[in-house]
Amino acid sequence: MESTYPLPFMTRQVFDALILIVIAIGIIAAFFRLRADLTRPLPPEPKDDTLPRKP
Repeated sequence: MESTYPLPFMTRQVFDALILIVIAIGIIAAFFRLRADLTRPLPPEPKDDTLPRKP
């Protein structure tokens, strides 16, 4: 009887490698996003005339 398993190439090692690749891609994407957030220019400082007046 022939096996009807749809993905015969999907061994445990291939599955583990795919999981590690997905994790690596996520870490790389998170690194680039964090770097982009930390290196963006800061907003300008508020001017003194925008602060509420002291009585």
